Amino acid sequence: MNEFLAEDQGKAIRDPVWGYIHAPPPVLALIDTEDFQRLRNITQLGYVHLVYPGARHSRFEHSLGVYHLAKRFLLRLLSSDPPLELGDDDIRVFVAATLLHDVGHYPFSHTLEDLRPFFVSHEERARRLIEDRAGSLFPVLTSQFGVDPERVANVIDYRGAGSGAHPRDLVLAGILSGTLDPDKVDYLLRDAMFCGVPFGESVNRDRLTASIKFDPVHRRLAITSKGVSAVEALVFTNYLMFRNVYWHHAVRGASAMFKRAVQEILLHPDCQLAPAHFHRITEGELILMLRQEQERLGLAGSAELLAGTVHRRLYKVAAVIHPGERKQELMRYLSILYHDPVQRREKERELCRIFSAPLGRQLAGHEILIDIPSIGKKPEVDLKVFYGAGLAADRIDPLSFDDPEVSRLRESLLDNFEEQAKVFRIFCQDDPALRDLLAQRVKGYLG
Repeated sequence: MNEFLAEDQGKAIRDPVWGYIHAPPPVLALIDTEDFQRLRNITQLGYVHLVYPGARHSRFEHSLGVYHLAKRFLLRLLSSDPPLELGDDDIRVFVAATLLHDVGHYPFSHTLEDLRPFFVSHEERARRLIEDRAGSLFPVLTSQFGVDPERVANVIDYRGAGSGAHPRDLVLAGILSGTLDPDKVDYLLRDAMFCGVPFGESVNRDRLTASIKFDPVHRRLAITSKGVSAVEALVFTNYLMFRNVYWHHAVRGASAMFKRAVQEILLHPDCQLAPAHFHRITEGELILMLRQEQERLGLAGSAELLAGTVHRRLYKVAAVIHPGERKQELMRYLSILYHDPVQRREKERELCRIFSAPLGRQLAGHEILIDIPSIGKKPEVDLKVFYGAGLAADRIDPLSFDDPEVSRLRESLLDNFEEQAKVFRIFCQDDPALRDLLAQRVKGYLG
């Protein structure tokens, strides 16, 4: 057996979700790099801890969990019928990618990635860190793992891999990132546990792992029919976590305040911060850096927003765009604002100008914020299910997970996700007069 897949060899690391995680010497060398150790100080859930105080876990332990679970997935796929055929080098590439899949995260989880184009996706940042010959990761990957760092980056940042990528890199990417992948399984179970919510308890993790199978036609991960209920529980847990945790109104409010605070700094003509300043810092270092730049530039509004996230003086929900109000023209406009943060800021400043007169005082321009959840985010269950001899004679194995004979969960869940979990809100400063005014009139100025 490949030494990287041995379950009981190497240094034992105790994990609250999976028990003991074993790291052989090359894996331990990667864990000990400066870039990986930085993840200890990058929170997994950003501002969720303002609502669920236990959610202080980091990208560090999540990455260890993904590495552990990915090995279990890979062992199942290698013994599947037919098996996934990989060489030793492919296994080493995959193991390295599972550990490093989040190494490119900025502080505060995904929050800063919404500020395009100043920030890029964490997958693209991971590629830059992995392929940096002067960085801490490159020499470990080449000497300890004996792999090409570019292949590791391709598995993580498969959209940026290009046409010259190794064919098996895309297969490995499909195992690491998909409907059912070790990343999603770990973060859902881990996040639910640390938040103290019971949603993840319904996922039968042993049944889920035991049902993993390789689909030779589509060259991707699939499941046997015995795993359908476990996948349904996972998908439903995903929905519940978005509705109650990830997109909780206080979490969204704090994130909107932080993004606008950073944006005010970056758009200032005398700003001295560049993308490189954000690449290898921790959350504490970022807060200090932002405060220093706010003071230097005299940005009182930005400082007020940032202080609100630190001391939990959060903006309040002034208005909610309900499902019945989400007309095509409005959704098209919100999509434009989501993809163009600068235009969204201008709209927020415009709303402040509009409501200054009826409020009877001048607003500075940062007191109203528009929060738009990820436009393309929705439950996807693109998964094949193998029944074998248990399938009716008139059907062809495998079936799709969303086939009515397999599961109707996605069909019933999609509308609920769009209407109940994906909430579009207008936040404002904790001022009752402003809040009441916006509640009555702000929707007429959107579009």
